[in-house]
Amino acid sequence: MSAISIGCWTCRVRHKKCDITTPFCRECSDRNVHCHGYGPKPAWMDGASEEKKERARIKLAINQHVRRVRKMQNRAKRTSPPHGVKEMQPANSQVNVSTALDTGDSNLVQNTSLESVDRPSSQDGIFDLQAACLLMHYLDQVFPWQFPYFRSTSRLGIRGWLLYLLMKRGPLYHAVLSLSSLHQSAILGSEEEYQQKERALEHHSRALREFCKFMSEERGKLLDDNARLAEFLACSLILISCEVFRGAEHNWLLHLDAVICVIHSLSPETIFDARYTSHAGSSVLSHNRPKEGLEFLLATMVSLDLFACLPTGRVPRLLYQQWLRTSEIQVADLLSCENWVMVIIGDLACLGEWKEVQEKDGMLSISELARRGEEIKERLTMGIEKLVLTRDVSAKHSCLAEY
Repeated sequence: MSAISIGCWTCRVRHKKCDITTPFCRECSDRNVHCHGYGPKPAWMDGASEEKKERARIKLAINQHVRRVRKMQNRAKRTSPPHGVKEMQPANSQVNVSTALDTGDSNLVQNTSLESVDRPSSQDGIFDLQAACLLMHYLDQVFPWQFPYFRSTSRLGIRGWLLYLLMKRGPLYHAVLSLSSLHQSAILGSEEEYQQKERALEHHSRALREFCKFMSEERGKLLDDNARLAEFLACSLILISCEVFRGAEHNWLLHLDAVICVIHSLSPETIFDARYTSHAGSSVLSHNRPKEGLEFLLATMVSLDLFACLPTGRVPRLLYQQWLRTSEIQVADLLSCENWVMVIIGDLACLGEWKEVQEKDGMLSISELARRGEEIKERLTMGIEKLVLTRDVSAKHSCLAEY
């Protein structure tokens, strides 16, 4: 009997019935606890001390989630209007997206209900005022937090693909509203903080439900439709950011590993060559082929896979060298870090694992370890020398331009 027919490993250790939803089950997502999935048996599932520790950690996380929800509910009851009194709604509760994005007032928090955010519009490109303000807050405040070194003047600086995906009101839309509400809760006063945390929790639950539905319906189409693939990657990125912002220790890895499984089925050639070759010879991309979005998102996911080596001690899961040698993937435009530096980070992680395995097997060769380390050191030295030379040439050109 397969593991998926029994349930995820989290439900199994809790002795709970699992609905075996992928990529994570409803039992875990509703309780905001890490779903360990349906893969190979985890190392902590040893029937001894490690399993007890994990069970205790899961129980603590669930109890904290329950207390947080109850606290928000009680706070909402105390601040709700008296029975029979309807809360006044602003007359201009619907605004055109172009108008909302031009206001610049991203910190405005409206008292409209959450239902109004999810209410479908009778006109394309329309958000209600609360949603528009949350979206603006994401673009103005949260996006710079996610990508502080993002180069808006670079080829990846055009973010029209992001607005296009948000206007579809899919899982990405609700995930962004959740992250934006969560970010606002950290900068507002006590009363507004509780209100925004409650909104963030509801938006996050809605995003997870929509994401599970999206994956069940569109999973087989991800590799054949760039718009669906971009929405999947973008939503996963926002969900990762939500977990990181809340200080989650492991939950963000679940979303990253789901992305890695999908990217394993892709290659730079299938993404950047065949898919963007116009049969008509035109260089204009169709609206459902967000090339810049895929370049942006794939560069981000490859970088996250490499950065995950630091807190987890694991090696990169993706073929990072293959992706980072592709001209379309320019990490420097996002993180101000050259591709060759990211390759060295991955190589160092792989070298560390190789050393650990060799030591465990009693076969470690010091000379081989030194040779591999020296090779990485030479590449690092050459890269730094090129950076210094490039800086000096730029400084010289600047001086000549002044004269």
